[in-house]
Amino acid sequence: MPHLELPHELWTRIFSHLDPRSSAPLKFALLNSTFNAIAHDPHARAQLFVHAYGTQLALYTAFQLNRAVLTGEIARRMRCMGAPVQRFLVQVVDKEYHRTSERVKNPVDLSLYVFLIQEGFKLYGADADFKDDDVAKFERLVYGGVTVPTSPNTPTPDTLDAIRILIKKFAFVPVRGLGSPIDETIFLLSKLDINLIPKLVDNGLDLDSVNDQVVERVLWRTDLDEKLLARYLNHGFVLTEHAIKKGLQIGRPSIVHMLRAHVEEEDLEVLAHEALVDMFGPSTSRSWAFVPDTAEFIINTFHIPLSTLARAIYTNPDASRLPNGSCVEFPATRCYMKPNPCPLWRWILRTYGPHHEFTRACFDDALSRAASDRDLHRLHDEYIHAGVRFYPRHVKILACRLLHRDMTANALQHLRTLADQIRDDRDAGVMTEHERIEWLATLRDEIVENEEWMQRMQTTQLEGGARGGAYRISRAPEEALKFLHVARELASELGVPGGTVCGVDQWVGVVRRTSSRRVRKDGVRGWVKRVGVWWKDACERGVWGVVEGVA
Repeated sequence: MPHLELPHELWTRIFSHLDPRSSAPLKFALLNSTFNAIAHDPHARAQLFVHAYGTQLALYTAFQLNRAVLTGEIARRMRCMGAPVQRFLVQVVDKEYHRTSERVKNPVDLSLYVFLIQEGFKLYGADADFKDDDVAKFERLVYGGVTVPTSPNTPTPDTLDAIRILIKKFAFVPVRGLGSPIDETIFLLSKLDINLIPKLVDNGLDLDSVNDQVVERVLWRTDLDEKLLARYLNHGFVLTEHAIKKGLQIGRPSIVHMLRAHVEEEDLEVLAHEALVDMFGPSTSRSWAFVPDTAEFIINTFHIPLSTLARAIYTNPDASRLPNGSCVEFPATRCYMKPNPCPLWRWILRTYGPHHEFTRACFDDALSRAASDRDLHRLHDEYIHAGVRFYPRHVKILACRLLHRDMTANALQHLRTLADQIRDDRDAGVMTEHERIEWLATLRDEIVENEEWMQRMQTTQLEGGARGGAYRISRAPEEALKFLHVARELASELGVPGGTVCGVDQWVGVVRRTSSRRVRKDGVRGWVKRVGVWWKDACERGVWGVVEGVA
């Protein structure tokens, strides 16, 4: 094969550029016997680990992630390539080796253990205290030094000397997987002596991996001034876009003033828009909490337009809106996926009023949220009392809420409010014929003549939240029966055009008889015939008095 004509050294170099955290080295080895020999060559593996993990932490990272293939010979070759042996690494290997048992998934190779112990004694001699724990010692010094009661930010000389010895003499560096979060440790160390940060970088610390978290904490400090910020920037930290957005989220004018000294005004405005969008969206690993005062501060300071707010609020801001301003997609708002979106929904109602399209979208999502939460139910009441109206699309949402355990009473309450709104519109003469037909069709399709929903209402209850689940019941809950009665009564009133229709019991009887049988979708002609039968029966019974001319 032509590719095998390349020198062995070149294929070894190509192999060293693969990612040992993936399956690429295994696939390389399975190609043919030549590649298999390269993949198992200790020198090639040493090059692979050093190139992938960096020289300073190559041995530690390879031990943590590739312990099954790491041997003493590979470690020796990595040492020849410049990989250091930190004292905390030898301590970790010693502990892992002595807790090895048959149940340990990746036991420590004996040759690796012997090599690292010998190297440790060569490097540290009498200070090779492998039974100690440099990680715990470093954290006691850093965290304890910061919390001195007399002067929290002024460590004692002995504390600083002990930290410097660990860093400079024993090549200590905080690593992921050992001890407390690195970003918190680095931030606390920077408060003790920021001049130690460059030395940690020399020992293998990836400053980019903790930059945003540390700068964020710096911006949150109440004693922050231009001099303090400059100290961090001069020691390798950077004002990245993420850190700037986090700083804007604090909502302090002094922060904005300092950021304007380091960021162009146009770029800062763009980041302010993005920060607001992040605050309105779902929470992430670096949670974007919504704070009303902060949101108003950003909006007023940077004159955020409604177009940006629409992008922050809507799941799909470019989607077409229904004639009443509602959204077609679900969820309508991005904050729906927050653990508690109620504060944001409440702020939108207070800021934009009950008739704004933002408010209507939030009301749709608030009704759709399957959670038996008192604060959420209070939010429903606040929206309704403020004047937010129900629309036909909400009937299906309420019907679904009724099927959820602990939400039947809430669905019944909202359906009664919906019915009151419809009756008020009808009595005031503001309900159009199109609206009446739409309401009636929705009630019939979703509740009154929906056989599937009727069956579920009588036999099954759902449970919302993270667990979910469905439960069989022997009979329908009392609130569910009342819900059905309210829907039937409302449908009977809307069944005949021209205002209030008497004879509710007769109409409900018709609906009950039809609902007890298999429901078929009647066309317009069938619907007219059924209304005619009901009208004739009502006249014969004298519901409206004597009506002449009825055959």
